[in-house]
Amino acid sequence: MKQRVALFLAFSVSFSGMLLPVRKDTKLILDEIQKLSAQIQSLNQDMSSLNQRLRIMEDKVNALARTGADDTQNQENVALSLQFLKEEINEMKNRLTEVIDRLKSAPPAFAGGATPGEENAVPDEIQSPENTYYTAYSDYMKKNYDLAIQGFQQFINLFPRNVLADNALYWIGECYYSQKLFENAVDTFTRLIGSYPDGDKTAAATLKKGYALIEMGRESDGVSVLRQLITQYPLSEEASLAQQKIRDISQ
Repeated sequence: MKQRVALFLAFSVSFSGMLLPVRKDTKLILDEIQKLSAQIQSLNQDMSSLNQRLRIMEDKVNALARTGADDTQNQENVALSLQFLKEEINEMKNRLTEVIDRLKSAPPAFAGGATPGEENAVPDEIQSPENTYYTAYSDYMKKNYDLAIQGFQQFINLFPRNVLADNALYWIGECYYSQKLFENAVDTFTRLIGSYPDGDKTAAATLKKGYALIEMGRESDGVSVLRQLITQYPLSEEASLAQQKIRDISQ
């Protein structure tokens, strides 16, 4: 009897020793499943946000198509709306690329442990360039120009190498222009032209610089800038607007 009890105790100790690593592995698996679930949820939220913005863009395109047939529609406002749409399309392409890259670089299951600094990482929605940019963009659309200027400047300070840095500077100039602070607008557009000579906002900045100079009473300087724009970007939408502005002044 004593021999049987001894054998049973020995088996129990041995069996419990086998269960311990199993419990640890189980916990590790559960932890990894939770991490993967959180990643999937985050990706789903990103895709949902992209789909929502696509629908908004469709509405904007439809609105432009309706107003485009109206001869009284202000040509400059249409061009400005098209610039917004172009920026949103480019930003959405960048965002989609980021989502795909996150899928490719997702850590393999059961790798175990958090990546260095993960515990103190700042949430993506707080430090995200697109979140910062479109918060300022939203303020501009709501005509909260001072807030928009602060937001775009914050974007430039935080993400100076981002592809939208010149865009942010451009909209700062537009904020000043909308507030009729034409001297500030000219300074901002001049800074953009000098800092981003090959950027996709250089032509638009040159156009609005010419407009601002004209609004300041410096008509000859403004027309000179517009003529320079026509020479540099003869096939652009901005060149067409510049030609129209010069014709209006000449009449």
